[in-house]
Amino acid sequence: MKINIICRSAFLIVLIGFLFSCTPQKKIVYFQNSSGNVGDTTSFDMLLAKGDIITVDLYTINPDAFPGIGISKDRATIVDNRSAYEKGFTIDNNGKVILPYIGEVFLQGMSITQARDFITQKFKAFLDEPVVVVKKLSFKISVIGEVQKPGLYYILNEKITLIEGLALAGDLGNYADRKNLKIIRKTNNGTIEIPIDLTNQSSLVGVARYLYPDDIVYVAPNRKKAFSQISVAAGIYTSIITSLVLIATLYLKTK
Repeated sequence: MKINIICRSAFLIVLIGFLFSCTPQKKIVYFQNSSGNVGDTTSFDMLLAKGDIITVDLYTINPDAFPGIGISKDRATIVDNRSAYEKGFTIDNNGKVILPYIGEVFLQGMSITQARDFITQKFKAFLDEPVVVVKKLSFKISVIGEVQKPGLYYILNEKITLIEGLALAGDLGNYADRKNLKIIRKTNNGTIEIPIDLTNQSSLVGVARYLYPDDIVYVAPNRKKAFSQISVAAGIYTSIITSLVLIATLYLKTK
């Protein structure tokens, strides 16, 4: 009778461990309940703000007449290893940048396209048909938590989706809770948190579809990680208990 009780207890311990170690498929698979058509019309509307760093390049027939901003063929082939802060123009607290020849330009609240067109009109006072290229250098996001490569990522494109941001970080880790992600975003009205459930296709639409400059993507761990991170002392304690159970079983069999 005692041997049966011990065996049943050992079986129960193994069963509990097995249940903790398994993760249902519904908690792993991305974008379930897909209808085949997301139907999202969300647009990406990134506006320039105070503290942003931009480049303003001017292409003209006579670039040497505009040193510091005109782009010649020779300059275009030179690799520029300077930091974004060194090679860009920073929008100050008044929402302005100071550019060579045209002076102060107010850009806060404009899109990249609007800023390009506005600066182009300013340069038309100095030359015919100027070609201006404006790019934002300070577009960065942070991906932290249960991902393969957490860190700070600079975005070279003008926009990036949530899925692309997670792909930059090497996708979610084995212990990621795919139902418990959030985007922490700064807005004009303060910081907001956007909850995300990657097992639901609705995560592809709305405010969570695109990532904005300085967004923080946090991926929470699941309960399986907490169970797996038992301390070494607890592991040793479990081994001792198991050994005592085996010794007790052998002892009772000899009686």
